[in-house]
Amino acid sequence: MVEAARSLLLAAPSDELLARAFNAAPNGFLLVDANGLIVAVNRELETMFAATTQALVGQPVEVLLPGALRGSHERLRQDFFARPERRAMGAGRVLHARRSDRHEFPVEIGLNPLSGPQGPLVLASVVDISERLALEWAFRGLFDASPYGLLIVDDDGVIAMANRVLGQSLGHAPADLVGQPLEMLLPHRHRAGHGALTRGYHGVGGARMMGRGRDLTALHRDGTELPVEIGLSRVRWQRRQMTLAAVTDISHRKRLELQLRQAHANLEEFTYVASHDLRSPLRGIADLVEWIQADLGSGAPAEVVRNLGRVGDRIHRMERLIDDLLAYARASSAGGDVTTIDLGALVQGLLDIEPVPTGITVELALAVAPFPGARTPLETVLRNLVGNAIKHHDRSDGRVRVTAHEDGGHCVICVIDDGPGIPETARARVFKLFQTLGSSRRGGSGIGLAVAKRLVEIHGGHIEVDSPIDRGRGACFRFWWPRFQRRGGDDG
Repeated sequence: MVEAARSLLLAAPSDELLARAFNAAPNGFLLVDANGLIVAVNRELETMFAATTQALVGQPVEVLLPGALRGSHERLRQDFFARPERRAMGAGRVLHARRSDRHEFPVEIGLNPLSGPQGPLVLASVVDISERLALEWAFRGLFDASPYGLLIVDDDGVIAMANRVLGQSLGHAPADLVGQPLEMLLPHRHRAGHGALTRGYHGVGGARMMGRGRDLTALHRDGTELPVEIGLSRVRWQRRQMTLAAVTDISHRKRLELQLRQAHANLEEFTYVASHDLRSPLRGIADLVEWIQADLGSGAPAEVVRNLGRVGDRIHRMERLIDDLLAYARASSAGGDVTTIDLGALVQGLLDIEPVPTGITVELALAVAPFPGARTPLETVLRNLVGNAIKHHDRSDGRVRVTAHEDGGHCVICVIDDGPGIPETARARVFKLFQTLGSSRRGGSGIGLAVAKRLVEIHGGHIEVDSPIDRGRGACFRFWWPRFQRRGGDDG
């Protein structure tokens, strides 16, 4: 039988070239006759099945199959020879073969009918797909474990695969989506134009966000719509070009954005009222007080002069409160020209503008190299913190320390004082509007720390307070300020 196979392959000089090509092929090949006997094998198939040509030629082809499949294979083989045609064997299923050492492995098999001197033959190509399946299962594991909704769609718009997160977001079992048209996940009003958009993307390809600048929605199984972001990328899957779509449910983010916009709108409305509807009457009251003082002249009773002075003080305090509210409203977004900030020079400039009272010592330990950033917001934060530390000190002599060090992408800046400290009951609300750290005699509006917190967080940092820090006294305000400017850092 071996000699018959050789004579079949070496019948003519041109056949000798074909025989060499047969043996040099990177895939496994074998010839099988109508009786199901192996006529010839190439070297790659010998390697794949760990068997020699002598051991295989003349044997039934079923010796290459797992034992459980041998009985049914004979009928399938007979059906093929009855209606021979070029095709893949077991389309849609994973086929398995068995080596001579009984090890089973997955294969792909292509069948091609031939005619030879001894009658009809079939040339079978055999490819070991163990590595490909391992990679495929690894990809499936990552695909299913992704925290984002994923689906793969073929160029006909049919869903080839969907993961668990996408199914949960849209109310479907992932297996139920496979084989369904993608349009089932789109609102009805978008379905008509979706085909043209898809064809346009296939022509361009590449990774990109879908519907940039537009609000995208997906259709839930219950008929409701939810806002989504969709990223597209062309991939090769199941030996075809397909589209991988990453679908993110942004309902929660949209709700937060709406709440934030509403909060900003309310704040702007409030500050408008404060600026226009409160400032004008205050100026009117101040003018009346000045007219009364002028009418009374120098002979006014001391008690009246004192009370008029108290009215004037309260007017000025209300004006400062309005100014502080406007400052808080303006701190609603990151901004300011980016410049190189020398932290030591910045703090020293603050102290030069607002001199420190006699008896209060300010110490600086700023171990931070100059860095790029928005100077005015940082200056505002430090002015509030240093000003509070000095203003709310309860002794004629005291110490304020301003320290800074680098911590990854941030500067950690601390303003530390040895004043009365902050009661434990007040620490939770110290950064809220209208919360003062001391007596109203000190003239604070209770907005400075709220402005500081707002500016720090909008610029990508955070702030905290520790108190007491030494023998039941003192406070440390510590905040993290970014050392590097980030694009799109405006979270406000």
